[in-house]
Amino acid sequence: MKTWHAVLLAVVGVAHIAQRQVHQRQQAEIAVTQLHQDWLGQLIERPHLAVQWGLDGMNEEEMVHTLSANQQLSALGLRDRLGLLRGPRLDFVADAFVQKQIGRRYWDRCGAYREEEAAGDRAAERFCRALKNARRAYPKTDPVGV
Repeated sequence: MKTWHAVLLAVVGVAHIAQRQVHQRQQAEIAVTQLHQDWLGQLIERPHLAVQWGLDGMNEEEMVHTLSANQQLSALGLRDRLGLLRGPRLDFVADAFVQKQIGRRYWDRCGAYREEEAAGDRAAERFCRALKNARRAYPKTDPVGV
């Protein structure tokens, strides 16, 4: 009986350590995302500084829209990494993002970069794949006047 208890305690201990590591990783994800969100917020409030980070030919207004979409996508990416968006929920959120013109424009401009950045990170690759699939469902050009 003592051996069985020792094995049980060891299993519980290993499970606790594994859970603590997952929690630590999640806390790090949250902290990094918060820093990113804060930085994006500061750039949105100061478009003259944001332009320095923009793509060639992007004016202040376009840059603010791009940063705003990035901010939204960053928050959604965190929700996915924390396990709050899986399967149909992830597809729904990706679809809702690209339903908006600002989301489509963001993905058209920055999607390839995000996919490159996600390489080797299965969770990030899954997130990008959902967005890429959602983007394919919409025409490449928006109607005139939209």
